Amino acid sequence: MQFYTFLVLVVSDFLALQASASPLARRNYSKSPSKSGFKKVWYEEFTSPHGLATNWNYAIGTHYPGANQVAQWGTWEVETYTTDPANIRIANGVLYITPRKKVSNGQTTWTSGRIESNREKQWVCADKKKMIVEASIKLGSAAEARSQGIWPAFWMLGSAFRDAGYKGWPATGELDIMESVNGGRSTSGMIHCGWYNNKSGGPCNEPNGKGGWVKGVKRGVWNTFGIEIDKTSSNWKSQKITWLFNGGSKHSITGAQVGNSVAWKALVDKKFYILLNVAVGGSMPDALAGAQTPNSKTLDGDSVGMAVDWVAVYQQN
Repeated sequence: MQFYTFLVLVVSDFLALQASASPLARRNYSKSPSKSGFKKVWYEEFTSPHGLATNWNYAIGTHYPGANQVAQWGTWEVETYTTDPANIRIANGVLYITPRKKVSNGQTTWTSGRIESNREKQWVCADKKKMIVEASIKLGSAAEARSQGIWPAFWMLGSAFRDAGYKGWPATGELDIMESVNGGRSTSGMIHCGWYNNKSGGPCNEPNGKGGWVKGVKRGVWNTFGIEIDKTSSNWKSQKITWLFNGGSKHSITGAQVGNSVAWKALVDKKFYILLNVAVGGSMPDALAGAQTPNSKTLDGDSVGMAVDWVAVYQQN
């Protein structure tokens, strides 16, 4: 996932977000947990009186800022991101990101929501340490047949991408912590790095990336998705990125598996920022469906949306 346009959130937007109620049930409130051996260096629990304005920026439109930018976020998504509370809102301490469709004169258009942590909220794993980034997320419970093209994601981009005017992907690095595609009961976790051209996918096998899948993910319930960067070894080939699900390790990739020190260091030695969004359509949903998505059976609303209870970043003591 990449490429977007941004607006800074303002208090009036927050008030609009708070005004919207959610049909998704709220669980008993709990703060982001502590972790033995780690310090919680940042967290978001969506309870601030300032709403999202303190920590987040909106992404809006169909591409990121500037002239001659890649359309449709570079992944051929069909939605337009907005600041409308129908697409993104806070209710009872939970963030809801909700895709919506509109049919007019036989044409269907989609809108949705996307935010990223602001320039003061970006992190890098310390040398000889580990860093964990986690979130408590509830994925919509609609059936797969009614969720084709729906693409929720919790992910990170290298800050160098944003600093360079949203240019330089994939060399600037991407960590996909959780991507849920077409309402499936498995979620994807990938890295993107190095280079990509028509002749070579580079060390991260672009545009697909490298990583794996978490199977048996229940939808309509709270799950914790995370990523751990392990730099306890001074040898970059032995360093590791591990995907976490409900506190357990699911799959990993090492520097040796990437096989390129420059590409690996862009993933673990540079600052990254967090993104949360629900895309609609695009290259990954289409590829997994074997057809163009979304289709006429695809639902909109919270039953295909994503709810986020908290997000936290931990650095090893």
